[in-house]
Amino acid sequence: MNRLLEVGFKKVGCWKLVDDAPAYELDDTGRLRNILYAFIAGDQVKYIGKTVQALATRMIGYRTPGAGQSTNIRNNANIKQLLQAGQAVEIYALPDSGLLHYGQFHLNLAAGLEDSLIAIIDPDWNGGRRTREIEETAEAKAAPIEPEQTFEVKIGATYYEQGFFNVPVHSSSLFGAHGQTIEIFCGDNKEPILGTINRNANTNGSPRIYGRRHLRDWFQSTLHEGAAVDVEILSPTSIKVRSRLR
Repeated sequence: MNRLLEVGFKKVGCWKLVDDAPAYELDDTGRLRNILYAFIAGDQVKYIGKTVQALATRMIGYRTPGAGQSTNIRNNANIKQLLQAGQAVEIYALPDSGLLHYGQFHLNLAAGLEDSLIAIIDPDWNGGRRTREIEETAEAKAAPIEPEQTFEVKIGATYYEQGFFNVPVHSSSLFGAHGQTIEIFCGDNKEPILGTINRNANTNGSPRIYGRRHLRDWFQSTLHEGAAVDVEILSPTSIKVRSRLR
């Protein structure tokens, strides 16, 4: 654990049980790409990995592993087992600042450090090098198209009057679990509205974001009915909503 802290890892989130299944929470680091991450339980490093995707997108694979994604399936089970036993499972990460270069070439921090960290720390959930290479290749081929991080919503009459909106299916997987609180940053406001993620309102399971009267008031003070907004996903439980000029 201390070795990770010494090279700059910091806590960015955690795993918890929601309806007896692992669900993750991440801070703003969740939207960063090209990143090293680790799962920590009781000050013990359980797993180290890297991703070129947004960290939140990579965590989706562990939350809902696909068929044939053996690393995702195994870690989903490992995380669930610890959580059911009452142990905390924390997520640490080391973003690539983009400042490391060799001559004019950028050095990929995640790719450069991963093997060395695994070899020295030897986390329980990491397989041997050859096993990891086979699994990562298989999972890369099976990986779905990455969900969009920003989408447009037209604020029709119901949204405008009641202060909520639906998330399109193609971005659904980037949001948190049903019932979680979500921060909604409206326009240039520094303080968020606190809303709720509801995954039961739509038959396809995509989230409905409730901001209620506070979001309604912002809609009505900033937009006209039928206007469009851009919604940027900052993390599974944080978004920014901006008016779109038409």
